[in-house]
Amino acid sequence: MNSRLLHQMTTIALAGFMLSTSAGLSIQAGFAAPRLFEVALTPKLAALPESVEQKVRQAAAQQFGVQPSAVNLVSFNQQTWMDSCLGLGGAAEICAQALIEGWRVEVSDGQNNLTYRTDSNANTVRLEPRSSEATLPIEVSQRLLNKISRQVRVPVDLLKIAAVRSTTWDGCLGIFKPRQACTRIAIPGWQAIVTHGERSWIYHLDQSGTRIVQNSTASGSRGGLVPSFIPEENKLPIEDTVVFQSIVSGDLAGTVTRLSLTKEGVITKYVSAPNIRTRPVVVKRLSQPEVERFERLLQTQRFPNLHNLRYLSSAAFADYPTTTLQGMGMTTQYIDLETKNLPRSFQSIIQTWDKLSK
Repeated sequence: MNSRLLHQMTTIALAGFMLSTSAGLSIQAGFAAPRLFEVALTPKLAALPESVEQKVRQAAAQQFGVQPSAVNLVSFNQQTWMDSCLGLGGAAEICAQALIEGWRVEVSDGQNNLTYRTDSNANTVRLEPRSSEATLPIEVSQRLLNKISRQVRVPVDLLKIAAVRSTTWDGCLGIFKPRQACTRIAIPGWQAIVTHGERSWIYHLDQSGTRIVQNSTASGSRGGLVPSFIPEENKLPIEDTVVFQSIVSGDLAGTVTRLSLTKEGVITKYVSAPNIRTRPVVVKRLSQPEVERFERLLQTQRFPNLHNLRYLSSAAFADYPTTTLQGMGMTTQYIDLETKNLPRSFQSIIQTWDKLSK
């Protein structure tokens, strides 16, 4: 066996092991991981077709801003993806449910690495998102857990930091309150998801952990429902004319149902699927006072504090539909099987929208 083939076999084995381990940890933590790991994780030994390598190099060259010849192949393995979006479909993207043979290819420009997914001939090439999650410094982690322990009266050793992301806050550390003015300064910091058995909390911190504030709107999920962060590829733009909208997607048929409320009070329904394209249908018209009351509710229930968070259970892996809510420039997601375990403010927003839009 020559050295090149041995290197490929070793790389493939390690890549498969790392993916399997990561997927296992995500499921074990009790919340739905990004669709990054919804694949048949059985690497197969084969040579990467030259056409696939060339198309990946071209895509990476554009991303890196270099010539294709400057892109180095790090590793590759065959994969079986679970849908036509190669497991990377966004919340409102229509993905045909089918087994797609293809490749997972890692490349580098000598400083940074990128990983791409393709079908068998690279007619479809998609970039895997980089994780936005981070790790708290030990001192900051200790400060956070000690503060939570005092607040919720739970021993520190029973608390677990489920996920962390680095971010930049305003003067209020990103905590929205109606009619509250926040200084427009850039404060580097963290957003942390902390769990204890059946309960979870969301905390906002500055970089050193000197300021630590609980996001009470997003905290309080129960029944083992642990929030997670919405992956970048699942974040969708919302039109300026839309006050609020819900997008239900993710069932086996690939159906996407969108309900949108405009500033003029028009609620429109649009349904799409791989073989279906319906025209938008006006289902209801609200008066201007009704629209304004709903906008006030979003503020009083502090909807912006749910931004970038999703509340999904393992049922999401079984292609059970999930709902994306968007309003005030913010996005959050949940699975309706767990509505009763969501934070109370979140439940109130869902109930009001359901009554308003039906």
